[in-house]
Amino acid sequence: MRRQQILGGAIVLGAVLVLLLIAAGVMNHGTRLQGSGTDLLRMDVALLLAYATAGVLLSKQRSSNATSAAIAGAQIGLLLGAVQIMNHLIEAFLPTRPFFLIISPVLLMLALLGISGAVSWERTRSLVSAVTGGLICAVVATLIMLSFAISFNLLFATRVDWQLREAFAASGMTDPGGFRVKNILEASSEILVRMPIFAICSASVGAVIHAWMSGESRHSLVVAAGFLTPLLFAVGATALWHANAIERAARPPFVMSGILLTGVALCAAYPTWSALGRHRGAMNSKP
Repeated sequence: MRRQQILGGAIVLGAVLVLLLIAAGVMNHGTRLQGSGTDLLRMDVALLLAYATAGVLLSKQRSSNATSAAIAGAQIGLLLGAVQIMNHLIEAFLPTRPFFLIISPVLLMLALLGISGAVSWERTRSLVSAVTGGLICAVVATLIMLSFAISFNLLFATRVDWQLREAFAASGMTDPGGFRVKNILEASSEILVRMPIFAICSASVGAVIHAWMSGESRHSLVVAAGFLTPLLFAVGATALWHANAIERAARPPFVMSGILLTGVALCAAYPTWSALGRHRGAMNSKP
């Protein structure tokens, strides 16, 4: 069986598993799932069907470029899924987290999605394939994350209800189980929508930067990028750190600029490292 068929089948099975886990939660509190909860359930089902459809389309893919990009994206997606699982566990067992632990998973996500686009471009020299690699990375990571998070929320309901106690009190609902399921549906909708968007943006940036740095006679620009990338990251990280120290109403400009700068720097990290290594190798090979 070809690799893309195995990967496509795994994506379909992952989407089905998440659907079954959501169904298990809803069946326990389905009579109390009304209004926005019903709309969220419909959205989750539609989005997971779209993910499963992507898996079916991938399994029928015959392009070698698309297959190579998908495999690269899936491999990095496994790592990203592990990062998100660790973040979920830290959030569950460490209610008061330092800012470093809050922002690190976001930055790692942007970095890995950017790497998936850069690596996919490196293997195929195609921007479309690079975006495909990023999307597959996001799909694999999202299904891993949701499978774990929903299972955790169903198995450790008491702990999750304790975590959500303040939000539950402010919601006006009277059933903590129903509120927990609604929270699962809302969180699932958000990650199912946001991850592909982040993937398209980060993978495209990573691929474009890698393509630009792969041109001939750009040694001086590559060296400059090697110095500028850490500086860009430092400025973005400083903006995020400052945002965490000021009033919430004043944070958005610093958060947006910080995420943008650190995101670009992280997407540029692999292309810069690869280009510097290539130029070093070319200089060492000269007589």
